[in-house]
Amino acid sequence: MSEQNSSIRRLIQLNICQPSDISEAKAEAERLAAPEFVAKLRQAERLFGAVGDANRMKILLLLSKKEKCVCELESALGMPQPTVSHHLGVLEQANLVKRSKRGRWAFYALTDSPVLDLLRRLT
Repeated sequence: MSEQNSSIRRLIQLNICQPSDISEAKAEAERLAAPEFVAKLRQAERLFGAVGDANRMKILLLLSKKEKCVCELESALGMPQPTVSHHLGVLEQANLVKRSKRGRWAFYALTDSPVLDLLRRLT
């Protein structure tokens, strides 16, 4: 018998968990492994990866005040344009910001996301 199974058997003997708890956990793990749920997890992974960077959080907080041009963000953050554009691209792929063009200028604004409500609580 594997070490895991002996640990589970011991937990059951100690009345810490029930066999039904183990069965429920296995059924839930199978549901989480289904292709449609894995797709949702990948989407969440992109979202949390996007907000898991301090510079991107700063960009989101700056955009929470109002739409801004890339050059405004460059100036405010003291970062070169390619770096700001990279971060904005990651945020755009995660559907946290949207871009609009006005002539040769690119402007970014926030999309509606509950993640942004969490970030706003920082300020």
